[in-house]
Amino acid sequence: MPYHIALQQSQKKRILADIAIDTDGIIVPAAMLENWQQTLDLLSEIVDTPAALIMRVHQSDIEVFASSHSLGNPYKQHDKDSLGHGLYCETVMKECRELHIPNALKDKNWDKNPDIKLGMIAYCGLPLRWPDNTAFGTICMLDSKEHHYSKQFRSLLSRFQNGIEANLVTLFQQAKLQTHNQQLEQVVQQRTHELAELSVKLIREIETRTSTESSLEYHKSYDPLTGLPNRITLINSLSHMLEETHSKGNVSVLYVGLRNFKSINDSYGYLIGDKILTILSQRLQHYADENTFVARIAGAEFVIVQSHTSPHTQVNKLINQIINCCNTPFGVADFVITIPSSIGIAQASSDGIDASVLLQKAGAAMTISKAEGSAYNFFNQDVQAALRQRYQLESHLVDALNKNELSLHYQPFINLKTKAVIGAEALLRWHNPLLGNVSPDRFIALAERNGQIIDIGNFVLHTALSQAAKWCRALQHDFKIAINISPIQMRNPRFVEHIADLLALYQMPPTALELEITEGMLMQDEHLAHNAIQKLQALGIRISLDDFGTGYSSLSYLQKYSFDTLKIDRCFINKLEENEQDRELTKAIIAIGKKLNLEVIAEGVETLEQDAFIRNEECDLGQGYLYGKPITARQFEQEFIHKTEH
Repeated sequence: MPYHIALQQSQKKRILADIAIDTDGIIVPAAMLENWQQTLDLLSEIVDTPAALIMRVHQSDIEVFASSHSLGNPYKQHDKDSLGHGLYCETVMKECRELHIPNALKDKNWDKNPDIKLGMIAYCGLPLRWPDNTAFGTICMLDSKEHHYSKQFRSLLSRFQNGIEANLVTLFQQAKLQTHNQQLEQVVQQRTHELAELSVKLIREIETRTSTESSLEYHKSYDPLTGLPNRITLINSLSHMLEETHSKGNVSVLYVGLRNFKSINDSYGYLIGDKILTILSQRLQHYADENTFVARIAGAEFVIVQSHTSPHTQVNKLINQIINCCNTPFGVADFVITIPSSIGIAQASSDGIDASVLLQKAGAAMTISKAEGSAYNFFNQDVQAALRQRYQLESHLVDALNKNELSLHYQPFINLKTKAVIGAEALLRWHNPLLGNVSPDRFIALAERNGQIIDIGNFVLHTALSQAAKWCRALQHDFKIAINISPIQMRNPRFVEHIADLLALYQMPPTALELEITEGMLMQDEHLAHNAIQKLQALGIRISLDDFGTGYSSLSYLQKYSFDTLKIDRCFINKLEENEQDRELTKAIIAIGKKLNLEVIAEGVETLEQDAFIRNEECDLGQGYLYGKPITARQFEQEFIHKTEH
């Protein structure tokens, strides 16, 4: 058996092994611990409680792992207490649930708790667990006076719990990968030693004679970066698999593509990008077995082929495994990078029995999945139609600017205290004679992929700033204009300078401009976004975090960036009347904004009940159909500007 094949089989067995991880030995990096510290400080300030702690349990004691820098906090980092005498946190970890004690002195179950000696009589805590379900410790709040922690504050504590446990997943995966690599190295060393003992002379003669031939053969069949089979090997193996299973069962082809991977290479460099692809290939190999085949066929695109007898159950299980595999953050060179993925699935024999045809159809389904922003799509007639529609959209979008088919509509911002119109959001619209009105959700992502977003973004900036400058002059005071920015625009190294040039061109005061960015933009490149935001704010431009509350790490971005405005996503507003949780979350977001001295906008307001709710919570601005639909500049002037002038 050739050496490289034996090595691959040995590596595969090791990768598939279930390895126990010593979680107590995992070290939390300083940067992550600093983020936890900031989380505790923010939690203590918002909840107005003197102590917010992250506790870490060891074999015989429990340690104050991080402690808020707040007045009246008696707990210091690295303080320890032995287990077994009724600590609050012991109960939280043992029962793995929330513990809420407003006043231990009034509770016979807790009136002798050791923390009372430190003056802490109120407690609310949640468990923190590793991915293997072992205990890390707790996150908790304590007070020296009676404190009935509200549902809003406990919900906030739960969100912080989720964020920290997401960090623990990253640390766990890194430790597991390190253990895998160590064991693989041991196997390689052992195998090399055994072969050397058998015949050093024979190996040297074989290597001298066949090294060039083997290298060429290997690169013909395998990807040199990841060691996975390449496209040629995939087609051959898939064809063979289809022949074998033709009368026995089914074959599914899963085409996996990482979204926006080019931005990773552009922002972090190709070495980081290659490392991510290597890590992902190692993760995917966990699912390789005698019925499952993994290949890398191009760039950030992988294919997993599986033969099975129960197609529906097995393929859905594999899809979920791959989604979890891709969505787990990548920890590389002190960066924690998250990259969304899209999967396209084609199946034999319903979608064909030819390897190339199945691969092409799975790729088409993946393309549609990327365009829609969905996790996965099965190939079907709808996908085929969507693909044709996408090509049709793309062909018309190419000439949309030159044919003056693009325009801007404006939707007003309302000051909820004065009921005055203080500004508007510029919203892009496309009307094509053949296609009719095309929603931005359908063509913006397409423009980002084909490179048109730069020209379209410049059209939006010129049109909106020119119009807003006229309104500022007419009203003789700042009129806030909000403009959505694409991540691709912000990646331009001259983006800030370009904005400054446009403001000067149209004699527009910088304080009247607000740029709206999304959490997705921050996830793609935190370093670039941080620098751009700082430079834009230095010019006097306001920065708004759009769709706040819809991402899992929104709160952490409030720690890392200096925003001026929070925009509550419409998904919270449109269910205020019937959903108690949305009401509480909306209250919490407004409260956070107030606490951080940020202006808060509620978008999607359509009813008087919604308006009354956000006014009662002292939200600053409202946007939605209740106050005004998006309309043309001329209609906006007639309805809002001229009225304001008089």
